[in-house]
Amino acid sequence: MANLEDTLRSLARRILALDEDELVRLIPKYRKRMDNFTPSQEWEESVIIYFIINGFRVKSAQFSEELKGYMSRKDKDRDRQPVTIKPDIRKVPGRQPSKADQKSKDKPAASPAKDSPEPKKPERPALRLIKPKKDT
Repeated sequence: MANLEDTLRSLARRILALDEDELVRLIPKYRKRMDNFTPSQEWEESVIIYFIINGFRVKSAQFSEELKGYMSRKDKDRDRQPVTIKPDIRKVPGRQPSKADQKSKDKPAASPAKDSPEPKKPERPALRLIKPKKDT
């Protein structure tokens, strides 16, 4: 079975190496032979040759169409901008972050003593939006 497949692959490579214009010029000749049936090996070969040439033409047409679609998809992917997610950030009115705010973020809050009154919740620092870096 592998031998048959190897033979067909070899035949396909040889046909693909042929000039398409020359093959197309042969179509009327083999079409005429195919239409004039005679029970002979020549007729059988004419039918096979005719369909090989047509197969080559179909392959070329399909290849061109697929390549056109492939290139347009590739262009669309290239033109597509990266998706950026805009975070849901609220601006704290009238307040700018201070150095104390930064320190409170760096150090964990100490646990309150049992007898002391409930600690006051620290104010939330103003948030800054950091722009993402663009890929180059």
